[in-house]
Order: sequence, then structure tokens, then C-alpha cells
Amino acid sequence: MTEQISRYYVFIKKSIRGPFYPKDAALQPGFGRGTLVCPEKFLGQWREASLEPVFQALIETPPNAPQKPRPPMTVEAAEETASRSLLEKAIAKNAQLEREVKDLRKSYHTEKHTFEETLKRKETEIHALTDKLRRSINNAQAARGEHPSWETLYKTLKKRAEDKLSEATQALAEKTGEICHLKERLMTAAEGANSALKKADADAAEKISALEDQLEELKSQVEEKDMLARTLGDNIASLVGKNEEFQKIMFDERRDYEEQSRKFCDEIGRLRADLKWRDQETLKMRDELFDAMQKIKEFEAVDEIKSREQEELYDVLSAKLKLLSGYFENLEARVKYAFKKA
Repeated sequence: MTEQISRYYVFIKKSIRGPFYPKDAALQPGFGRGTLVCPEKFLGQWREASLEPVFQALIETPPNAPQKPRPPMTVEAAEETASRSLLEKAIAKNAQLEREVKDLRKSYHTEKHTFEETLKRKETEIHALTDKLRRSINNAQAARGEHPSWETLYKTLKKRAEDKLSEATQALAEKTGEICHLKERLMTAAEGANSALKKADADAAEKISALEDQLEELKSQVEEKDMLARTLGDNIASLVGKNEEFQKIMFDERRDYEEQSRKFCDEIGRLRADLKWRDQETLKMRDELFDAMQKIKEFEAVDEIKSREQEELYDVLSAKLKLLSGYFENLEARVKYAFKKA
């Protein structure tokens, strides 16, 4: 014989839904590992779905699947968490009150059963004494009618019967007093149980009211925090936008600076190459000038006739030297300007 599958109630978004079978309950919107579930056959026993064996296979995640980061709690999730906490406390308190009421009812029924048993036993004893007294009186009357000599015996029996009747009456009065006392105790216990039940109901109502007030306060705090979170989110979004704009400006400035640095480096390299070439040309011209001066000296020593040619050659060399001096001065000014610009 197959075991019947139990159905469960689920607590989702501050409302109790169901009953559902486990597969149908797991398909409800908002159902998760922390959702409270309660078996249909055991009302009041709320537990998280991850603690129930029938739900573990349904909500179990694959071992190799990466866990997604938990999204920030919304107002409804915070309210549901607070409501679930308050509901768990209320359920625990309700279960405690139910246990106390059950204990009171159990003690009440026990005392009532004991009283009824005692009352039945006393009534049985009273009936037995009454029947015994009635039989004694009947026997005495019968004996008196049979023979006159039984008169003395009748009086004796009558006296004994009266004594026994008095004793029975006294015992009956005592038993009646005990019964009244037991009734009073039973009434007192019933009143105590009723007062305790009323007190427990009043305490439960007061605590439920306090929990509702706490829930309202938590709801207002959650709304306030949600508003602050939204404001902070807007401020952060604005700061992120400004930061992106600032980074864009910085990237543009950096790109321009790198472009200028590259151009400056290229110009410095070109100037250095040009300066190196000019230095080489200057050295070559100095060598030529030195050779020319040597030739001039030779020409002056050999023949003074060529003085005119020497003067012309000297003028040409002087012009070249002036040209080179002006070029070097211009090159030096450009290099200084480039370094100042850097």
C-alpha cells in the first residue's frame, strides 16, 4: 500500500496559500529555501522549506552551478522577512498558550473524572446502607407480627436500626459535605482554568497587538530606509555620471598631452639630427677653413701677387662663417624655445 503524499500550506508575501502538493508549492511565485511551510495534518507547525525532506530535492541547486549574488532586499522582501519573524514568534507563543490550555483542560478533566468516580462510589455506599436499613426494618416488622415475644427484640432492633440510621444519616451528611467540597473545588478549578484561559487570550491579544505595532514600525523604518537607499542610489548614479565625464575629460587631456609630447619628441629628435648634421658640416668647414688658411699662408709666403685672390677667398670664408654663426644662433633659439614649451 503506497503512502499518501501530504499537502502543505505556504506563507508567501504575508499571505497563507494552499494546501498544495510539494511540486505545486515549489512552483508558486516567491517560493524559496526560506519560505515557511506547514503540513495539512499538523496545523501550526511552520518550518522553513529547506528543513522539510520533501522540498529538499525540489529546491536543491546543482553542485557545479555558480551561485548568483543575492539582489538587494526590496520593501516587500523586508516586510516579508519581518512578518515571517513576527509570525514565527506569534506561532511559538500560540503553541505555548495551546499547551497551557491543554494542560489546564487535562487537569480539569482529571479532577472531574476523580470527582465523578468518588461521587459514584459514595452514592453506591449510600444506596447499600439504605437497602440494608430497609431490609432490617422489614425483618423486624415481620418478626413482630409473628409472635408477641418478639416485641422486646423489635424494640432492640428498632433502637439499633435508629442508631444505624443516625450513623448512616451522619455519614451521608459527611459524604454530602465532602461532595459539596469537591464540587466547590471543581468549580474553583473550572473558574481558575477559565480565568487562566481568558488571561492567556488577553495576553495573546496584547502581544499580537504589540507585534502588529512593531510590524507597523518596522514597515515605516523599511520605507524610510528604502527612500534613503533610493536617494543614495540617485546620488551615486549622479556621481558615477560625473566621474565618467571627468574620466573622459582626463582621457582627452591625456591623449592631447601624449600627442604634444610625441610631436615635441619628434621635433627634438629632428633638431638633434639637424644639429648633429650641422656640427658635422661645421667640422668639415673648419677643416676646409684650416686648409684654406694653410694655403693662404703658403700663398703669402710664396707670392704676394696672389693677395687679391687671397682677399677674395678670405671674404668668401668670412661670409660663410657669418652664415654659419647666424644659423647656429637660430638653431640655439629654437632649441631653447622647444625646452621652454615642454
